Amino acid sequence: MKKFLNAFIGLVMVAVPLSAAEFKVSALHPLMADLANQVGGERVEVFDLVGAGGNPHRFQPKPSDLKKMQASSLILAGGKNLESYLGRIRASLPNVPILEVGRTIPSLTVGKDAVYTCCPHHSRAGALDPHWWHGIANMKRAARIIATAFGGIDPAGKTEYKNRAVAYGKRLDGLKRWTKSELSKVPRGQRKLVTAHNAFGYFAKEFGFNVIAVAGLNKEQESTPQDLARTIESVKKSGVPAIFPEEGASRRTVDSIARATGTKVASPLISDGNGTRNSAGFEGMIRNNVNAITRGFGVN
Repeated sequence: MKKFLNAFIGLVMVAVPLSAAEFKVSALHPLMADLANQVGGERVEVFDLVGAGGNPHRFQPKPSDLKKMQASSLILAGGKNLESYLGRIRASLPNVPILEVGRTIPSLTVGKDAVYTCCPHHSRAGALDPHWWHGIANMKRAARIIATAFGGIDPAGKTEYKNRAVAYGKRLDGLKRWTKSELSKVPRGQRKLVTAHNAFGYFAKEFGFNVIAVAGLNKEQESTPQDLARTIESVKKSGVPAIFPEEGASRRTVDSIARATGTKVASPLISDGNGTRNSAGFEGMIRNNVNAITRGFGVN
């Protein structure tokens, strides 16, 4: 009898998972997937449609992605006009709500906000900068936004989602303290960030840097010869010690500027949360970028 009971219990444990997700979520951005996992825990199954190392600027949903979205209770997007295809998804899947996580997070505007030192030539003046996730305070706010949305779908888990968002927020507070401490090593007069793509405005504003971007808000946007000449002049005037390429993007223009100005090319920055291994996810991205910046400025 005892052997029979043990065998029966073993079969039940194999047949029934110890914990099952209450609902499914599809994410159109690697960092929205990261946030969903941080807040949802085991109660939520997350489809990271872009995936580690993927590029949300180039992402176009495939039929297999649409099937996952159709099976989801919610679709998470970065928002602020980043995902140009959202209208098509809404038309194809009218019964699956889309949450643009960054929609209510305050925006920076290119050509207006002080962190952009030469961007009107590199991107359309007046455009919203969609890269809100580079602000640590913004990600803390986004965790609360997602917790509220998850609680609406799964009321039984409302308290758990809220608690997980609070715990994640405390971890981000620690990350922000570390980031400020590390970046404080860079003298204030030198805090100019020359990057391959105009993605770091929110980071710059939060930590007291100015941005000189080689290209526009989309990492595929090419600089014209006139843009390149203006950037070279800006880099010469700035006296910065390093230019930062971007992980996964062409370095051709960055290398040209480095040769023309005698400036070194530093370690790549991650702009869209598409790092891998130790640099995966939001916390991995921030730590990677802070370490690259302090090394590039020679203070690490």
